Amino acid sequence: MKTIFIKPAPGRLIRDPDTMRPLAQEGEEKTFTPFWCRRLDDGDVIQPGSLPESEAPAVTEENSDNDMAMNADPVMDSDTVSGPAVSDEETL
Repeated sequence: MKTIFIKPAPGRLIRDPDTMRPLAQEGEEKTFTPFWCRRLDDGDVIQPGSLPESEAPAVTEENSDNDMAMNADPVMDSDTVSGPAVSDEETL
């Protein structure tokens, strides 16, 4: 089975359901079971190697221009739209 290295989140005491011993503050290798998956989802334990969203890499001017260009929606000019405008009354 897959294993993961986890530590208790700051201020948390989490017991291993198999041994009933508290998870070591320095972290332990555990089999990735539904129990530990729920503890990760709830924020009761953390994986030291992963970055929380608040510590994700910052957006720099260099990569923000590129991201904005890739995600930009095309702008339609009124000259490029063909056909008459349809009002709400005409669609009923």
